Amino acid sequence: MIKKSQLAIALGLALASGFANAAPIQLITNGGFESAFVGWAVTDLAGSSGTWFIDDADGFTPSSAQATVGPASGSFYAVTDQGGPGTHVLEQSFFVPVGVTSVFLSFDMFMNDWDSGPIVDPAGLDHTAGPNQHARIDIMSASAGAFSTAPVDIVANLVAPGVDAGVDPNVYTPYLFNLTGLVAGGTTYKLRFAEVDNQFFFNQGVDNVSILADTGQVPEPATLALLGFGFAGMAFSKRRAKA
Repeated sequence: MIKKSQLAIALGLALASGFANAAPIQLITNGGFESAFVGWAVTDLAGSSGTWFIDDADGFTPSSAQATVGPASGSFYAVTDQGGPGTHVLEQSFFVPVGVTSVFLSFDMFMNDWDSGPIVDPAGLDHTAGPNQHARIDIMSASAGAFSTAPVDIVANLVAPGVDAGVDPNVYTPYLFNLTGLVAGGTTYKLRFAEVDNQFFFNQGVDNVSILADTGQVPEPATLALLGFGFAGMAFSKRRAKA
């Protein structure tokens, strides 16, 4: 006959095992760009020179052959390159599950401005405006246009319009953002990497993009069933003790 203390220990182990199996959910597809642009959308403003490319570790960008550090990890990464002015957006939609307890975004990025420094025109992401050369990263509403900088379309600007301050080619900077208070469960958003250039060569490189959503420690069905049987057994044992 199983004693109540033994049953309690068994239930505790089962619960620990069931809860331990909970794991964060990856909301981004192909964040390392090892499968080209699968899962991603590339949009270039009309009249743009260049675009986003998948590049390897040869040390040079694929169009203008500017120096680059290559992938942050793996064999490939995404990078903008051009021979003239342009505006380029790389984005992916992601759905936040209901009941999430935390959402974290991480990625590695460099911004090589081969001109003298960032220039931010009020027109935003538009290379046909006045001098305008910078990159930015945003969380967008699902319905926002690719090049929109309207406040109503931007859930959060994560990296303000700018460039890396180091000597080109820059190494990657790792970024980490807690999106928990910015996004809502049951809602679709877009993650946008964007740059505009009309001064000189500009290379925005991105790798290792990840959005992890934690839904908390939820026991598996088998654990719930075992828990139910355990409580039933404890109740039965209690009734027998009273008899």
